[in-house]
Amino acid sequence: MNTNQKIILKDRGIKRSFFPRKKLSLPGLISHVTQRATGREPLFLEDSDYLYMLKLIKRTAEEFKLDVLAFALMTNHLHILFFQNKDNLTWAMHNLFTRYGIYFNSKYERKGHVFGSIFRQASCFDKHYLLGISTYIHLNPVRAGIVQNYSNYRWTTWRLYCQDTDPVTFVNWRFILSMINPDSTLARNRYRALLDEVRGFKVANILEDKRVFGKLGIWIKKRYPGILKNGDNSEHGSLLGEGYADDKELERIMVSLREKNRLRKPSDIKARIFLFEQLQARGYGIDEIAEYLEVSRATVYRALNRFKVE
Repeated sequence: MNTNQKIILKDRGIKRSFFPRKKLSLPGLISHVTQRATGREPLFLEDSDYLYMLKLIKRTAEEFKLDVLAFALMTNHLHILFFQNKDNLTWAMHNLFTRYGIYFNSKYERKGHVFGSIFRQASCFDKHYLLGISTYIHLNPVRAGIVQNYSNYRWTTWRLYCQDTDPVTFVNWRFILSMINPDSTLARNRYRALLDEVRGFKVANILEDKRVFGKLGIWIKKRYPGILKNGDNSEHGSLLGEGYADDKELERIMVSLREKNRLRKPSDIKARIFLFEQLQARGYGIDEIAEYLEVSRATVYRALNRFKVE
């Protein structure tokens, strides 16, 4: 690989965490879902409102076969980290937020939309970025200025990650901790230390800056290069799910194809179509695929359509 190719991969490598333009939904996908109230209206006015939302999250997870990995319920918005077992995220979120909207309007005798718009989704394909997302969620009340310490806020999953117990709960707290260390006590010790360190890392609001998780994931990877070393075999394995190539494989194909001016061999054409299909499955649009692979938009469009027909 020459210097120019290394630069291309550095600048245009496979994204590890990003907001897809269209909602992604596939088994094995991990998504950070955010939703907020209309304008500056509150979502929760009483403890019973928070509790009802938790009840709905649990019910939705059970009905739609979702693993809840972490959450934070804030005054006027919320964060939920999901692992999908089926292709149904959009339906699940519609169900969850519609139910809460009906409850909230009925209880407070109001009309109109409770939530500002359709939920936002950040998809995650890298374990360091996933770790960063979880710390962002648990530190959100601190960054919002509600509390001085994350342990003083009631409506997040920090206790499941930090307290020295193995609770029985609908939240799959083991998913992320097991990537740090299979021993939950050791994993929690490292996670608590990580939270204290991340508190000093200045990041913007994820609702305003989509690059937050990328920056945070890179920071964790550089600061703690071995944090996932002892527990990198989580119970769900690859963050992409079965049937999807990992980052190294996709980047290897990218470099191989860029070395060739024209693709004549059937194997090369098939490899490019496979690459297009994999990137599209991750949420890349046709324009983005064309830009990253330095081909025309028409080339991507024709290849994807041909692949579907065959």
